[in-house]
Amino acid sequence: MGGEKAGAPAADGRISAFSAFHQLGSGVFINTEVTLQTALKEIHRPDHVTWIDARECDILGFAEAGHAKARLRESDATFTAIRSYKVAARYLDEPQGSVRDTIWFAQWDYEWNGQSVLCYKFRWIADHWAHQYYVVVTDQSNVVDGRCKYTEQLIKACGTWCDAIHDEIYVYEDGEWEKNKALFHAVSKASWDDVILSPSMKTEIVQDVESFFDSRSTYAEYNIPWKRGIILHGPPGCGKTISIKALMNSVRHKNVANLYVKSFRAGCHTDERSIREIFMKARAVSPALLVFEDLDSLVQDDVRSFFLNEVDGLEDNDGIFIIGSTNHIERLDTSITQRPSRFDRKFHFEPPSKQERLLYCQFWQQKLQTIPAIEITDEVCQAVADSTEGLTFAYLKEVFLQSLTMHLHAHAHSKGQGTSETEGLGSTQPKIPSSLESNSFYKMLQQNIKTVTEDLGSQEEVPINKIPRGTSDSPKMKVVRARRIYRTPG
Repeated sequence: MGGEKAGAPAADGRISAFSAFHQLGSGVFINTEVTLQTALKEIHRPDHVTWIDARECDILGFAEAGHAKARLRESDATFTAIRSYKVAARYLDEPQGSVRDTIWFAQWDYEWNGQSVLCYKFRWIADHWAHQYYVVVTDQSNVVDGRCKYTEQLIKACGTWCDAIHDEIYVYEDGEWEKNKALFHAVSKASWDDVILSPSMKTEIVQDVESFFDSRSTYAEYNIPWKRGIILHGPPGCGKTISIKALMNSVRHKNVANLYVKSFRAGCHTDERSIREIFMKARAVSPALLVFEDLDSLVQDDVRSFFLNEVDGLEDNDGIFIIGSTNHIERLDTSITQRPSRFDRKFHFEPPSKQERLLYCQFWQQKLQTIPAIEITDEVCQAVADSTEGLTFAYLKEVFLQSLTMHLHAHAHSKGQGTSETEGLGSTQPKIPSSLESNSFYKMLQQNIKTVTEDLGSQEEVPINKIPRGTSDSPKMKVVRARRIYRTPG
C-alpha cells in the first residue's frame, strides 16, 4: 500500500509523518524511537506530541470497546498494513476464520471526552521484537508544564480499562500472564449444582473460600493476616477440577480476581522469577483466588524454598486465597502439607460412595430425560450405582458417554437395517435383572461398566514407591495408582 512519494516535502518545506517513517525504515538507524519522536515534533510544531506504548495502553482497543471513537483515515494513501487470515479458535463457532490487519502505519481522528485529536500508530521490527506505539497530537491549550493534561487523562482511563478483566481469567504460562476468554467461558458454566460430593464436604469447601473474602474486617479486628490456603487431593476423576471451576465461578461475583497457574517454565527466565511474577500479580489484583493445579508437578525441590517464601508472605499477601490440587499428596514435602498458615486445610476427594454414584446417575437421568429412546429410570440409576463400586466420577462419565455413543450408532444402524439396538454387544453380557431385560440403554451401560472394571482389574499392581518418577503421569500409572491406593476391595 502507499501513494505518497516518500521523502517529498510539503509546500512549507516540512515532510509528512509517513515520509519520516518511510525514510527511517529505509536506511541505517540507531534508535528508532528517538529519531522518529524528533521528526514528529518537527512535523507537528507547535502542537504537542505524546508517544504511548501500545502494549500497556491500547487506545484503539479502548475505542473498539465503545469508550471512545476512532475514525480511520482509510482514504489516506499512506495507510500501511498487512492483511492476513486468522484461524478460528473453534471451527464449530467460526468455520471460516476471520481476516485481520497488522497495521504498520495508520492515522485516526480520535474522539474522547468531548475532544477530537489526531492519532497515529507505528509498528516496526527491531532486535527480533515488534515495537508498537500510538502517537497523539494535541494543541498547546492542553499543555501544562510540558505535559498534555488531555493525553494523561486518556492514558489513565485506557490503562485502567486495559488492566481490568473483561470476561477473562488471568492464566500464567510461558513466563507471562495472559487474559484467557476460553477458560472464563468454561468456568462460567461450572455450578455447584453439578458437583457431586458429600454434602458436608461441599459445604465446608464453599464456606471456607467464600467466607474468607467476606471477612476482611474480622481478620483485621483480630490482627490476623488476611490470607489462606487449602489443598484438594485424591485420585484423578473424583471432582477436584470441577470443584475448582465452581469456586472460581462463585467468587468472581464477589469481584474477586481469578488467577490460574499452568506452569512456572519460561524460555527466557528462571522458575524463581516466574514464581515471583505470579505472586506480584496476585498482590496487585487482590482480593484474588490463586490456583495451582497439579501442585506436586509445579513445586519441584529446587524451587520449593523460594515458593514457600512467597506463600509465607514476606511481603503483604492480604486478600490472597491459594488453592493447590494434587493427585499425589504423598509427593508433596511436609513443609507444604503439614505447616499451618501455608495451606491451612486439606480436603480428600475419594472415589464416590454408593449414594454419590446414585446422585451422579440421577444427574444423567435428568440430562437425558428429553430423549424418549433412552430410558434411565430410577431402577436403572440404582442398579448402576450398585455395580460401580470403586469407580471414580471420571470412569462413570466415560461409562455414560461410551454408552451414548453406542446408542447413537446402534440407533442409526437399526433404522437402516431393521436390527435391534443391542445387537453386536457381544455374547458375554453382564447379568441383567428381568425387570430391565427390555431396556437397551441399561444393557449398554452394564457392558461398558464391565469393560472399565476389567481394564482396571487387568492392570499390574505396582507399589507406589517403585513407580519411576518419569512415568508417574502416564495414563497407565494413573490407573495403577487409582486401583492400588483408592479402590475399595470387593
